[in-house]
Amino acid sequence: MSAIRSRIVVISWWSNCLGLSCLHRLAAHTRSRSVGVVQVGKSPGQRERFREHMPPRVAELPYPAAAPAEHSRVLADVALRQLRAERGVWFVEHDVFLHADWEPWLTAADKYFSTSEACLCLPRLPAHIPAITQPAFWVSPARWPASLSSFDPIPFEAREESRRPDLLRCAGDLRMPKKDTLVQARDELVRGGHVVYFPLDADAAPGCTLPPFPAHTHVGGLYLFTGPRLSAAFDAWTQKTVARFADYYAHCSPEWLAAEDPELLRRVREFQGAVCA
Repeated sequence: MSAIRSRIVVISWWSNCLGLSCLHRLAAHTRSRSVGVVQVGKSPGQRERFREHMPPRVAELPYPAAAPAEHSRVLADVALRQLRAERGVWFVEHDVFLHADWEPWLTAADKYFSTSEACLCLPRLPAHIPAITQPAFWVSPARWPASLSSFDPIPFEAREESRRPDLLRCAGDLRMPKKDTLVQARDELVRGGHVVYFPLDADAAPGCTLPPFPAHTHVGGLYLFTGPRLSAAFDAWTQKTVARFADYYAHCSPEWLAAEDPELLRRVREFQGAVCA
């Protein structure tokens, strides 16, 4: 059996700055690997501005502008249609920034995947975190069972504000599904012994196949700004998320800020004003 050399894919949703930060860190901390990006949740102008700043090594993968922009649908299109013949693909969250060389870790993972029957590799997360796709996860499209054709959460709802968050806002509270993206497929694969795990830190290492994931920052929470304007009441998570984004943009390069969606920047300022009032 030939050795696997997994490629990397980032789904850049709405924010150009976050996606560019992620991709440039990936280009700096990997070597000669195929890195792809899918742009969703953006206007045609925003997608073009993003392309002007992409690292040379990165290739853009297509996705229909009118198709649902929910994470699960984009993942399924890339993994089960566009890259169906690939033996290994790492999907990295668009707001994850690596701080260390990732190549030795990727090489060790590929060595294991090459001699295993793994179809899915996930982070070992605490039970209270329902999102199993962060900061990254691995799939083997070539090994993926034909019966598992959906990565959708349960229940699934396609929302127009996911396709164009710059034009539309969510009218109500943001609610977690009963099963998040990829969870149903994971549950099926676990029964066949086709899921392996990697730890995010040394404390989570017992029972994991791979060493801890390299040092990184995960901004998290961009979807907050698709929601309604803040009222007088907001929780600690909202305060921390707004502060993270305000700090991130305060230290972002002028060139990338000029390529950011002005409506996203306006909403961050709007939320910041409400939190600090």
